[in-house]
Amino acid sequence: MRESPRLVGRESEMGILAEALASGSRGEPAAVIVRGEAGIGKSRLVREAVARARAMPATVVATGASVDAGTVGAPFGAVRRLLHELACEVGVGELGEAAGSPRVRATLARLVPELDEGGDAPPPTGADFVSEAVERVIEHLSADRHLVLVLEDLHWADDATRAMVRTLAATLRGSRLTLLLTYRADDVSRGHPLRAVIAELERNRAIRTLDVGRLERHEVAEQIRLLTGSEPPAATVTAVHARAEGVPLYVEELVLGPDGPLGGTLEDIVLARYERLGTEAQEVARLLSVAGERVDDALLAEAWTGDEESLSRGLRDALAAGALRADGQSLAFHHALLREAVNGELLPRERVAAHRTFAAIFQRLVDAGDTALAAGAAHHWAAAHDLDRAFAATVVAVDAARGEYAVATAARLGEQLLELWDRTSDPEGVVGLSELAVRCQVAEDLRDAGQGRDAMRVIEHALAAAPDDGAELERARLHAAAMSLAAEHVGDGAAAAHLAPLEALLGDRDDPAALPYRVQALATRAHVAGAPESAALADACVALASRSADPAVVSMALCKRAVVRCREGGYEDALVDLREALEVDAGAMLWGRCATANVVDTLNRLGRYDDAVEAGLTALTEAIDEGLERSIGAPIAANVAEALVNAGRGDEALPHLRRSAALLRGESPRWEEFLLELEALAALWDGRLDAAEEVLARAEPLVARPEDDAEAAFNWAGLTVDAALARAAQASPVESLRLREAALADARRLLHPEALREVSATPLLLLAACRAIASARAARIDADAALDARVREIRDAQPPHPATAHTAAIASALLAEDDVTAAWRAAVDACEAGGPPRRLLHESRLRLALSARRDGDRRTADDLLARVAREAPQEGAALIGRWAREAMSRRDAEPSGLGALTAREREVLALVASGMTNPQIGTRLHIASKTASVHVSAILAKIGAANRAEAAAWFAAHRRDAA
Repeated sequence: MRESPRLVGRESEMGILAEALASGSRGEPAAVIVRGEAGIGKSRLVREAVARARAMPATVVATGASVDAGTVGAPFGAVRRLLHELACEVGVGELGEAAGSPRVRATLARLVPELDEGGDAPPPTGADFVSEAVERVIEHLSADRHLVLVLEDLHWADDATRAMVRTLAATLRGSRLTLLLTYRADDVSRGHPLRAVIAELERNRAIRTLDVGRLERHEVAEQIRLLTGSEPPAATVTAVHARAEGVPLYVEELVLGPDGPLGGTLEDIVLARYERLGTEAQEVARLLSVAGERVDDALLAEAWTGDEESLSRGLRDALAAGALRADGQSLAFHHALLREAVNGELLPRERVAAHRTFAAIFQRLVDAGDTALAAGAAHHWAAAHDLDRAFAATVVAVDAARGEYAVATAARLGEQLLELWDRTSDPEGVVGLSELAVRCQVAEDLRDAGQGRDAMRVIEHALAAAPDDGAELERARLHAAAMSLAAEHVGDGAAAAHLAPLEALLGDRDDPAALPYRVQALATRAHVAGAPESAALADACVALASRSADPAVVSMALCKRAVVRCREGGYEDALVDLREALEVDAGAMLWGRCATANVVDTLNRLGRYDDAVEAGLTALTEAIDEGLERSIGAPIAANVAEALVNAGRGDEALPHLRRSAALLRGESPRWEEFLLELEALAALWDGRLDAAEEVLARAEPLVARPEDDAEAAFNWAGLTVDAALARAAQASPVESLRLREAALADARRLLHPEALREVSATPLLLLAACRAIASARAARIDADAALDARVREIRDAQPPHPATAHTAAIASALLAEDDVTAAWRAAVDACEAGGPPRRLLHESRLRLALSARRDGDRRTADDLLARVAREAPQEGAALIGRWAREAMSRRDAEPSGLGALTAREREVLALVASGMTNPQIGTRLHIASKTASVHVSAILAKIGAANRAEAAAWFAAHRRDAA
């Protein structure tokens, strides 16, 4: 085959790829998604980019391509090929050194057997471990060289590869990295599993999407000129452009075909290259079209039924004609469209026979221990209509996928088992499980793969199809899986819906199979119960778990009790539980993460921010070294970020926030919302109101109901209140009034019953509501008796711990109407003794200063204002520092409110508020109507009102001052 000596009409596309290469080379990781229809030239474009990359200094290129391997391919197919090339480029030894820890190396050895040194890998509970192992290698290898990694044909990618692509592209971990991804757009229709991955990646601003379009007429002319070496007639260009529809592959086949450039349908155009082959070459192509996109030449030789010489002749002819191409030890068609067209030419009996041949070869290799081929064997047996053997091979493929941490692929294969269940002779005997137990496994695999919605779909279908009697453990297991999904992604309220059926199914069973689910149910019941019942239930949960021989069950119970104890102010007891949980289940995956993250959270609640950060960073480093950053490190990083924000170190928190968000994106709305709240909190008190409001708007669709996640719901409401009050402080009088009323309305979310049931979730909203009440009082807005009563009730119910006493003290000071200075002095004392978030200490000092000034204590006021103005901006509270500076500059400024108006203007404003017109005001005050109009205009300008109605509303809010 002759290939165009250079690309035609792709200057802008190559510009984007060249910039991605340059960006990666200079240490700014970049990713580009290249997509387009079949034959449009995606691979040609990427090959050109790869050629340029190979010419760059200190650059290593590795490629992997997914293949069309049937319904469910072997896990990590394209990634295996990429890692193999990477090992060839840098050497197996350096690849192993880049893995770092023995555990990461052992994990990676599942895909690169040469790395196997007999080390212990993590238990197979998720593809994340492989993704993180690959990330770790990429990060280390790209420190001193430019890595260009190419993953092609993702429309055929298996579930595990798609999960890894999502991880690699979303995090772009590496110093000097360029990642190029391609897929056939016309194959990724609604419902295709790649669609959701691409949609998520497109939201990442660091990832470019490159749509490769069809060629224009003049570009087709240029391609013909390059292919033929001569100037084409205008009529030929017009005809080829119309016939090929601007698709470069069709242009090439039309122009290079021996029968002239315009014959046949588009399918004929693709098949022309095949039809020009000799008999033996056509037979090779026909067999190869059944085997797959890329086929090892030894496998093809074993499947060939003729003599060796005829195979060699057929291969030589097909390669010389450009119908096939050699790719290392593999053979592939010139283009996937050609393979699909040739496969379509096979007679049904011929196709079935070829599939049976390949199935037998694959099965022999699987039986010899190469279980990675089991999915391929299952595909070929199914295509050969031997469903019993397809089922048996799928069972092996499920186990193999789990052994390689490809739980998403295991789930898909499990669903394939269920599809074959009623079409095979003895499914339960082959798999060794009931159909309902297989559904449980599929649901749990989907849950562990982070595909919560699909897991819930399987659970709901399984429960609907489950028998009313019997299979109690399987049904309980499904409810438990649903409960854990709801607790993680929605909240305890949704999880509680599964409690009654789960408990009814298990009763008092304490056998090893049932006990973990009973412990889980009791822990959830402790979480949804109110005090003091929750404490008793948490104790009972730990007592029940102690009967288990499984350390993970005991660790889970201790972690759950620690959360309950924190909620009631027993922070030290919670730390004891968490440390015991870590000791009981040392090295655990799920509960080790939970305990470690909760230690950081508890230290944060105690105001021990430096300890929280130190503990979190230590645990985070260990997680990264072990290749577990996503599963364990990301939540810890989020808690470290929270401690840094509270410590007034927002700049240090931001990288942890962004990293955690990249790792957890799309996995849990609860985590995503939590991270956005932290970012908004830091931006708000740092005085970046626009940024805070933008982040809050992004978080709003993710906010749970208070009954599902009280803390998230109340924190978001508290932030909206504080943002409105911050805006009000710098707005015109009328706009300020509107913002204060809006803040008061949002503060009323505290009237929700959940606020009383779980007061530990309310501190941020409680203080925001108290600020709204104080602000409304200052603006003469009518009091809200119900809200006032609720904030006092919640204030009095706050945990009486010295470390958290500042919440009640600040709330009391904000609500105080008498002895205000004394109340703020008590609040400052509580803050200095307990170690609250630094912003609250600065706010308390500011408000004490303002109150002292009103009392005439200018020295105390000036000293405190100067201190806040100096220190607050350095500790993430620039907004409070600005208020302090403004208060200092206002000391000798003109009065505000009604005091800013002249006596005559106040008279005019009162008459405006009563509804009088300018002539009526003139008559009442014995002035000209025009003079009255001038006064009204001046008043509107001074108070920032747009019209007389707004001026009347402003006056009503200040009528007490008018009196």
